[in-house]
Amino acid sequence: MSGLHGEFFSYKDFRQSLHHRPLSPKVWSHAQLTDMRQTLENADVDIVALATAPTLHGCEVTPGVAMAMQWLNPGTELKGHAHAWWHLFIIQSGHGSLTLGDAGPVAVSPGDVLLVPAWTTHGFSNRDGNETLAMLNLSNMPQMALLANFADSHGLITTPA
Repeated sequence: MSGLHGEFFSYKDFRQSLHHRPLSPKVWSHAQLTDMRQTLENADVDIVALATAPTLHGCEVTPGVAMAMQWLNPGTELKGHAHAWWHLFIIQSGHGSLTLGDAGPVAVSPGDVLLVPAWTTHGFSNRDGNETLAMLNLSNMPQMALLANFADSHGLITTPA
């Protein structure tokens, strides 16, 4: 029955563990991102999470926030969807359109900054473009995952019988 017994930590150490590790500056170069994208399987939508450490925990680049590069190839569409986290997209290159809620498509191009609030239906299209639509994507997905895990572990999320 080894491995069945729990571990103990002082309450003081436990409270200290709740503080996030100090952040250190990071740079993701354009050349590295280009190389990373080329190693990805050729899909219509390529997404790679940016991390501050070589672990999945490093994907939370700052407390509660994740960052990713997202590429939408010419002639493709990311259908409208909604979820519990917000997005902040910064268009890096290419041209396309964004749909938000019931509004019609909005043209997007390099330098545009797009805020998509939580639970807002959103999608992208690069149907008419000749180049890949590249977007830097920030979100509070790690924060929402922690809240969902907390709620689930405390019986706050139930499913109908």
